[in-house]
Amino acid sequence: MKDFQHPLFDEIYSFDKIESTNLKAKKLIKTGEARGNFLIISRIQSGGIGRNRNRWFSPEGGIWLTAGLYGLFVESNLTIFTGICIHKALTLLFPEIKSNLKIKWPNDIYLDNKKLCGILSSNLQAEKYHLLGIGLNSNVCEMPLELNDIAISLRKKLDHNIDNKVLITKIFDNLADDLPDFIEGKLDVKYYNEHSLLKGRTIELDTDFDKFTGIAKSINKNGALLIELKPGMIQPFYAGSVISWD
Repeated sequence: MKDFQHPLFDEIYSFDKIESTNLKAKKLIKTGEARGNFLIISRIQSGGIGRNRNRWFSPEGGIWLTAGLYGLFVESNLTIFTGICIHKALTLLFPEIKSNLKIKWPNDIYLDNKKLCGILSSNLQAEKYHLLGIGLNSNVCEMPLELNDIAISLRKKLDHNIDNKVLITKIFDNLADDLPDFIEGKLDVKYYNEHSLLKGRTIELDTDFDKFTGIAKSINKNGALLIELKPGMIQPFYAGSVISWD
């Protein structure tokens, strides 16, 4: 995707194969090579990184990228905001999947109860950068056996090739259009809750410090997940991994 351009980015780096777009982005920032907003796209990642540094399967055909956003001061959850932008792009381009496409707190998009897209965000505070990684199984033809029951490809679902350039453009169009409101603290909570995978379900949340079980209610304006731990007791959680749901 060497000819890809988008007005949100001052520089775009395109690779055929690298270890990780996230690691490359950090290197460009540390060396001072990256200036302003930038985007790194790779056709293949040999060592893609997911949440909690889990390996992310990144073969040819998918969308593997990291955006570096400079001087972005936000109070809400950037990962949740990005998930909403991606969900909106997918439902606009592929309306036939809208009813089965859900946002899973805090960083995934699910289709038919399987993971379609993962989102990774981090803040390099000293360098004034937010890194935003997106891994999306758009044109992935075959999944490893161990992922068949938990991951899904858009191409396999729709039975036709996906134009990755069009999809990436729409995702960042949405992000750029909604970014001013997001910076002001206006997270589209209503949209998220309408398309939540977990709302109303009994879930188990692992916060690394402890595990909690309760009913997922919604998110608040800062992107925290509200869980009813017992009748009338609702607690917000700002981080953690949902490890099971009914």
